Amino acid sequence: MNAEEATHSLSAVRALFRRYVFLAIPAIGLLELAAHIVQVTTRIPAEDWAAARDGVKAGVRPNDLVVFSPAWLDPLGREYFRDNLATIGREARPDDTRFARAFEVSIRGEHLAEFEGWKVEATQHFGAITVNILDNPSPATVIDDLVDHAAPDKAQVALVEGGNETGCPWTRGSPQTGQIGFGPGIPADRFVCPRSSFVATSVVPANDFRPHRCLYAPPVGGSSVLRIRFVDVEFGRTLHGHQAISWAAARYNSPPVTLVWKAQGRTLARLTEQDADGWKPFEIDTGDLAGQKGELVAEVSAPSGSNRQYCFEADTR
Repeated sequence: MNAEEATHSLSAVRALFRRYVFLAIPAIGLLELAAHIVQVTTRIPAEDWAAARDGVKAGVRPNDLVVFSPAWLDPLGREYFRDNLATIGREARPDDTRFARAFEVSIRGEHLAEFEGWKVEATQHFGAITVNILDNPSPATVIDDLVDHAAPDKAQVALVEGGNETGCPWTRGSPQTGQIGFGPGIPADRFVCPRSSFVATSVVPANDFRPHRCLYAPPVGGSSVLRIRFVDVEFGRTLHGHQAISWAAARYNSPPVTLVWKAQGRTLARLTEQDADGWKPFEIDTGDLAGQKGELVAEVSAPSGSNRQYCFEADTR
């Protein structure tokens, strides 16, 4: 083969490659899907799951955490452990700091990285499943959980526009799923405000793709403020919490959401949440209010209410 023929052959190969290179993308996707199917369907006997569930049920306390490792095992764990063990409070926890112990249900020797500093109290084996009982070296003492205040006798909600405050009555309607499968679910019981605004307890998937139970309070936009008055809050030394915009809405590069905390007529903190912030924690010093009981106000606003699927949670400690 002379140089001209070699050059022609190489050009033909390059042209053929350019023509069919797009097939590599679905091929890689199919390989990943096949690997995932093999990973998640490697059979764990149902009797192992049942034994592990009974073992955890016999030892778990109401304030203990139950988790599944590796993270992709969680759907299977929920299927076998059911709602009485894989509860919303455990599955959609704000973080791990409030739990004194954790029951880590694992396979293949896997461990969740967030529990590396926890001490192993005991280990139990149930066939292919291992349950590690872990002790939190410094559990937080939660005094008052504000998500539990989303009720007519524990909170008041209003929409503030142009200096006028319009109350948002507690209403029982119909629950709604996220639009086209995206966004937080809306419970039947909620505070309903003008301009389709509302406040309700929901579960939001943030950019970490994990569920988080919180107060869904999407802002209206403009100069409007969604004001939530928490009644008879027991204050501690800190106000600990998180805020997030649902991952489904955090793709539009929209203006930030502002959350302002107030108590006793003064501003405690002014926080912002950007699309890329994810499930962002905050800690506010309330040492001068510790031991007192009173009203705590949260005000939510944003320049634009479009795509601001905003949610926050907080507790006193």
